[in-house]
Amino acid sequence: MSNIIKFSINGDTNAEQVTEKVKKSVSALEKNIEGIENRFKSFGKDLFLSFAAPMVLLNSAMNMISGAIERNQQKVQDAHDLAVKGESRFVDKGTVTVARENENRRRELAEKELAKIAAERETKEALEQGGFAGFGGEADEVLAEYNKRNAGFLGDMKSMMMYFGLTDMSKNEEIQAIVAERSAARASSDPETIAKQKAAAEAAAAKQAAETKSDAQKALDVQGKGAMAGAEGFSNVVGVGANPVLAAVTAQLDEQRKQTFLLQQIAMGGSYTPPDFTKQKTGNPHIDGYGDQM
Repeated sequence: MSNIIKFSINGDTNAEQVTEKVKKSVSALEKNIEGIENRFKSFGKDLFLSFAAPMVLLNSAMNMISGAIERNQQKVQDAHDLAVKGESRFVDKGTVTVARENENRRRELAEKELAKIAAERETKEALEQGGFAGFGGEADEVLAEYNKRNAGFLGDMKSMMMYFGLTDMSKNEEIQAIVAERSAARASSDPETIAKQKAAAEAAAAKQAAETKSDAQKALDVQGKGAMAGAEGFSNVVGVGANPVLAAVTAQLDEQRKQTFLLQQIAMGGSYTPPDFTKQKTGNPHIDGYGDQM
């Protein structure tokens, strides 16, 4: 677009008319320039909107699809959990059995994967111990032991590849076994480890003894209840039958007398002689033997 301003002046007769024409032409030119500037300004907005609007719609559609997928996955997981619990009357026993089997299989696979990662991770850290500037450390010792166990061309090739880092030593199962053996040998001679193992063994023995004692006490309680129940059928008349309750009380009194005697021996330095309980007065004239004389 071009705007050309042309004018001619014929003396003083048409000067004002020419001036007005010039003003109008300049004003029209300014309006055209302003319109062009406005178009350039809106061009960027139009271009951005023409690109961004479809992207916004696409993003919204993707979010809707992702949300639907997540909701469906959650629903499937909830259904699986319901079947594993087996508490709903709407889930048949066959589905419960299959769901639990699948859950156990999935758990075992996950544990195997974690165990593999754990073995590699611990072996890698152990191989990095000791040595100076990468030489003479645990990795060299383990690799030397590996060479002893795998003499021959194939063993030498594997060892060389591990030495130069072409294969990862920590992923080799035999290397993992050697590292575990060396760790166990060090632990068996470590005083702190020995003390911990001893404490753990003593704690386990104490726990076992407590459980055994508890079981024995339960058995005694059961026997005591049985004796009490059986004693209800016995007569108080002397000679009609043994009363297990009285027998238990007598045994308990004898045990208390023994414990009292031991404590007195300790207090008296071993010079205490217990009295004969069979000759002591009870205060009962019939038992002491003079009741019949009264």
